[in-house]
Amino acid sequence: MAEINEQTLVEHLSEFRKRLIITIIFFIAAFLVSLLFCSDIYKLLTVSFKQKLTVLGPNDILSIYLMLAGICAFSLTLPFTSYQIWAFIRPALEEKEAKAILSYVPATFILFVIGLSFGFFIVTPALLNVLLSFGDDLFSIHLTANNYLTFVLHTSLPLGVIFELPVIVAFLTSLHILTPQYLIKNRRYGYFILLVVAVVLTPADFISDLMMAAPLILLYEVSISVCKYVYKRRRDN
Repeated sequence: MAEINEQTLVEHLSEFRKRLIITIIFFIAAFLVSLLFCSDIYKLLTVSFKQKLTVLGPNDILSIYLMLAGICAFSLTLPFTSYQIWAFIRPALEEKEAKAILSYVPATFILFVIGLSFGFFIVTPALLNVLLSFGDDLFSIHLTANNYLTFVLHTSLPLGVIFELPVIVAFLTSLHILTPQYLIKNRRYGYFILLVVAVVLTPADFISDLMMAAPLILLYEVSISVCKYVYKRRRDN
């Protein structure tokens, strides 16, 4: 029996290693392809500026290209990684569970893009305007391309990850790890964590905090509804 278990463990580790290598190769390929379109992506991200942003040297240009290619590669690899995770745990799932969880793969990409878009089009401009207004009468502000894109990354990428919450909740519910009762019972703690996130990502400004916190709290409520639906569907089956 010990020998059988050892063989099974080795097989699992080998399978995990294979899928990890495939995912890394996919990321590298997506990264290289993204490098070809970095100039177009940069123009899209800086279209709101009337003048070209400044770079301080060739290192900044390289840093910008690597940053943009990395974000694009991560976004493209996310659904592929989700599929590899599904394929890895597939043997342990029943047929109906496997089909249900497979539907989460495109949802990971869609929600991630929605989170990034929310961060870029709503949070980043509002946050940038508030922060720049603090220094209007104090500083001569020169916004470089590297500074701006780093700022966009720090405000948008966390939201892309946070917007994965409904998918994570649905996934854990499908695996019998999470229940609606648990989320409802701990709602106040969830709200508190989301409020902390909102305050951290926005300046000490009530309007900005509220603008950030409201959709995050709504996201938590959506996650509860998703959990209820998956839990009921699993119980009925």
